Amino acid sequence: MLSTDGCSVIPLPQEKTFFSQDKIKLVLDCSENGYPGNSGGHWTSQGLVSLSNQRIVFIATTPDDSFQTLNIPIRHFKNWKLEQPWFGANYIEGTVIPVQGGGLLKHGQLTLTFREGGAIEFTTLLQALLERMAETSEVPSHIEALPTYQAEGSSAPSNPVYPPPHQMYPPPPADPVYPPPNQAYPPFPVAMPTPSNQTYPVPSPMPAPPQQDLPPAYNDIDRR
Repeated sequence: MLSTDGCSVIPLPQEKTFFSQDKIKLVLDCSENGYPGNSGGHWTSQGLVSLSNQRIVFIATTPDDSFQTLNIPIRHFKNWKLEQPWFGANYIEGTVIPVQGGGLLKHGQLTLTFREGGAIEFTTLLQALLERMAETSEVPSHIEALPTYQAEGSSAPSNPVYPPPHQMYPPPPADPVYPPPNQAYPPFPVAMPTPSNQTYPVPSPMPAPPQQDLPPAYNDIDRR
């Protein structure tokens, strides 16, 4: 049900809205072949979409006799996914499950195109709400991190604090000073000086070879 100004819906008991975005393009196809000309099975509109802890609401900017608003319980929006094309705005598409007493008579394919952003935030909040409802089986009044799973009968805290492990080796000193080695290195070898008064034996001269008999002089030859 819309408010008196026709721009918002009257909240349900314990309902809280987490997201609202205008300039959204809606395409709802409940026809068998998806042809827009089928009367009563295909709708296209521009308007505002909001997400609460209970439902997804779309309000047409320029309502007409065939389409004004769309109310979907969040658990009746199935198999939805976020599409981020290279060209064009991000959009969300999924299957709408009709509720008893509602305006839809059969399943429909819903596409919401976010021309000015907000699709990622919308899907993030929707996923958090569904996870909270699956965890607690209650309608969440706020969104927060899910509690840590804990097995039944366990008394351990959800966020246990563990002491740091013992160190196997002690840490090194801040400014270590190492003592010199016990055994000094041997000195380099030094050449020993030669004494100045040291004498060495002089080798004896070699004896002259024996003189052989020289041939007689020319004058000593007897002339015959």
